[in-house]
Amino acid sequence: MNQNGVKKLRRLFLPMALAAHSCIMSNPPPIPVARFYLTRSASISFFLRHQLPSSPPLRSTMTTTVIPASDSTNLDAIFKQKKALRTKVRRDLKSMDSDLRSQEDDAIQNIVLEAPWFKSCKRLCAYISCSALREVDTSRLLSEILKKSSEDGHPQMGKTLYVPRVEDKNSYMRMLNISRMDDLVANSMNILEPAPTDVEGNEREDVMLANDPVDILVLPGLAFDRSGRRLGRGGGYYDTFLRKYLERAREQKWKQPLLVALSYSLQILDEGIIPITPNDMFVDALVSPSGVIPISPFGREYCCL
Repeated sequence: MNQNGVKKLRRLFLPMALAAHSCIMSNPPPIPVARFYLTRSASISFFLRHQLPSSPPLRSTMTTTVIPASDSTNLDAIFKQKKALRTKVRRDLKSMDSDLRSQEDDAIQNIVLEAPWFKSCKRLCAYISCSALREVDTSRLLSEILKKSSEDGHPQMGKTLYVPRVEDKNSYMRMLNISRMDDLVANSMNILEPAPTDVEGNEREDVMLANDPVDILVLPGLAFDRSGRRLGRGGGYYDTFLRKYLERAREQKWKQPLLVALSYSLQILDEGIIPITPNDMFVDALVSPSGVIPISPFGREYCCL
């Protein structure tokens, strides 16, 4: 094409290009707010603001969240939805028949104690159930763990157990090692937790400072769904702890632990009902009275061993 032809094309298309540019700049497309996950397979998945996934990422070990100021309204709406849902679930738990609760407690603990993935684990974190909070009972589970460790008489033969201790109201919680149920004392809210030192005055081992990783974290919650969403009690203690521990595991190049939650039947909700924020952590598997429900690819791999 000669020079005159090029000039004619420029005169024809330049106004069109300028008009399109002006239209785009005056009506810019919305920028989705994304949460990025560095997963076990090093792939990246997204949480878009207006369309959250129905299935969880493999595992979040590092997150980067970009939330513009306009999104504060969206977060406020989510917090209100969570508050309303917590009220409903608490009411349902309060009205749960006591005999049914006892049956489900026994069934859930039996399933965990007989699970191959539990029997094979050497180190784990587990919550101490509180009847006033109507959490799935873990008293027999913890007693069996500590009983086995005591019978073996050697820490490497039994299981090493870490349980939570809340340090302040700013979502700071530690997981400390205990060797017997007598290591637990009631805090100001009458919830059992480990004293920071043992009977000999030695500092208890903090799982965040331990030289070896845990295999499993047994988690409580108010509600769950089959995509791995977990609704906590609003304090953010477990979400904060899990993010920090998983980041440490990534830095140490440890195998990621299995995040398994214990749930009564009525606590498992339909998918999409539990609202989530960028800070919420997903679980890998649920244990309900009817059995183990693997969720994430890691959970399916681990629980099917």
